[in-house]
Amino acid sequence: MKILQLSDKQKLEKILAKTGTSVANLAKWLEVPYVTVWRWLKKDVNPHPRQSRDIDQLFKEYIDIRSVVLELRGKCPEPPNFLKTNNEIRASFILNMTYHSNAIEGSRMSLKDTEAAIAGEKVKGKEVFEILEAINHKNAMNYMLETIRPGFKIGLDYVLKLHEIIMYNFNDKLPGKFRTGHVILTNTEKALPSAQEVPLRMDNLIKHINTCGKDPLGKIAHDHYEFEVIHPFFDGNGRTGRLLTASQLLSQGFPPAVVRIEDRYNYYMALGKADDGDMKNIVQMVCDSVMVGYRLLEGKIKEDRGPEVKKR
Repeated sequence: MKILQLSDKQKLEKILAKTGTSVANLAKWLEVPYVTVWRWLKKDVNPHPRQSRDIDQLFKEYIDIRSVVLELRGKCPEPPNFLKTNNEIRASFILNMTYHSNAIEGSRMSLKDTEAAIAGEKVKGKEVFEILEAINHKNAMNYMLETIRPGFKIGLDYVLKLHEIIMYNFNDKLPGKFRTGHVILTNTEKALPSAQEVPLRMDNLIKHINTCGKDPLGKIAHDHYEFEVIHPFFDGNGRTGRLLTASQLLSQGFPPAVVRIEDRYNYYMALGKADDGDMKNIVQMVCDSVMVGYRLLEGKIKEDRGPEVKKR
């Protein structure tokens, strides 16, 4: 299994091939001089991180990678089985998803801190609540991995249980219960539904959440956006929403999507664009995150099987 990880140069080449535009126009779109793009393409010069984000944004505007991810699903051993039977792969996903998901929400815990916390070791220099957040997320992932099985259907009780575990010992946040008041988000101008609307909105979401049709990645991305827009809890919506997305992916034979802290800007931007009706970025974000999951899976399979995988 070979996981596709495109370089900035490859993304630019695919944009040129897809659109038929010129290098000069590509430079205008990216608001950089012609010679800069020429160097990226012909001299293998690496763009600045900010320019790399602009390239990625343009790439997502024109190139749909759903087909790539679906192809990987056909080639890869069933991720849900590996996550249940291979302790090393399971531990890798739990560590990475816990670290990145909590970091997106502002946790100061490093990857090493997170690893120590979920192993029950002491973590120096961090607040008790930060350590508890890591432990709670690990426990929620274990619950998810033990619960998901062939034919499993996500219900409202499952979503509430995920939240209850994630917010364990944060009693002022009403673990496992819908919010009873209004909340304001700092990263969006979109008005959230009132507390009175939340139960009905969640019922409607759950009613259709187990049906993915011919476009599972697009449907799962739309469901993730809808969950975050409902924002059913006082706190823990992002972590619960990402685990809910992971649950849907596992039920469809994909690995969990790992949204990395370094992609936080793109993640929030994708949700913001969805506010305006543009779903392309959030779909691509889910696809990117699933490919991170496949790369984690691939690395562990190679370690386990050694040269046999390399010969394929």
